[in-house]
Amino acid sequence: MILAIYLIVLTVSFATAKRGRTIFGPFLGADFGAFYVAGQIFNYHDPASIYDVPLHKRLYHENFPDAPVNEELTYANAPFFVVPFIFLSRLPYTLAYLAWLLISIALYVTGFLILWHALKYLPDEIRLTALLLALSFWPFLVECLAGGQTSAFGFFCLALAIAIEPRTKFWSGVALALCAYKPTLLFLIVPMLLLTGRWLTIVGLAAGNLVLAVVSYILVGWQGCKSFVNRLLFYGAASTIEEGLRSWKYVDINSFMRLLLPQHGQLRLILTALLVLLVIPFVVTFWWRFRNETHGRRLWALTISCTPVLNIYMGIYDSTILVLAVLLLTAEFFRLGVRPLPFGYKSLLLLLYLSPLFTQGIAMATGLQIYTLAVAAFGLWQLRTMSEQVPAGERALA
Repeated sequence: MILAIYLIVLTVSFATAKRGRTIFGPFLGADFGAFYVAGQIFNYHDPASIYDVPLHKRLYHENFPDAPVNEELTYANAPFFVVPFIFLSRLPYTLAYLAWLLISIALYVTGFLILWHALKYLPDEIRLTALLLALSFWPFLVECLAGGQTSAFGFFCLALAIAIEPRTKFWSGVALALCAYKPTLLFLIVPMLLLTGRWLTIVGLAAGNLVLAVVSYILVGWQGCKSFVNRLLFYGAASTIEEGLRSWKYVDINSFMRLLLPQHGQLRLILTALLVLLVIPFVVTFWWRFRNETHGRRLWALTISCTPVLNIYMGIYDSTILVLAVLLLTAEFFRLGVRPLPFGYKSLLLLLYLSPLFTQGIAMATGLQIYTLAVAAFGLWQLRTMSEQVPAGERALA
């Protein structure tokens, strides 16, 4: 039902778009406009200027003349990631966005299937249902696709890295390096790799990042690379101030506390630090306990589950990666012979699936981001339950 409604709305949006604005009010592709303009800057201006905010703002308003004067969407990803938009920006905007939609869906479905086939304990009879649920997951369907975001790329890279790790840790690290297009995706993954001694993966990650750094330098030069670092620092600073990012669009603990305590800066920082310091030792202990686990499903699932919350900043669209954690945990339950799936686990999956539909409206009205609480509960449940060694068929986890 959700997919059918979305398809109808998307079709109407394309059919009614005039000067970029759809009949529903928002601009077609939303954030995709920022990537489209970055490609235009690369093609028709100085490539190093893809992070030039005034230039970006001027070109954005030339493309979308009906946009509010104070609206500002800028490119903030790694320099190498501008490559697809160099080509897409040569197309009319509507066609470019349609192409990006198709690319995102292809990346997402391919990543899903790659990981599914790598997790041998997942039964084929539930694959279609699982895929439909994944496609209709609000952070992907609406926040990523309709919002013109890039989360499908990170999803694909993580899925590929996890799927091939048992066969080749080096190339798994190389696949992880592609996540550097948005470094916050690696915020917990890198410490996990270090603590669990995945040295070949780390070597692959370093080699991949070195190649991507060279590519970035070739594309935008030293000045462009420096500007990218400055943009990262800007977003890092913006995540800690009241007038920073649109907090209701983010699920990290910084944004959660900023929404909850907007006028209490010092208290907010103290509580945030205390919560992080309280949880991190349990996460580290979990990593250390399962550092020698052959398949590493629990390690990856917990790390991915904690990434959206225990982060500097993370948009709701990037929480699409939680689908990977769900696949990993479900496969682990089947491997352990736990059938049917535990009631607590299914309840959490339902909460994760439904809460994004309402969370932004509730956050704007009350200052409470319920989706952050749902994701945090999912991670805490893993810390409590999945740390148990459960022999096959012994008992269902409560």
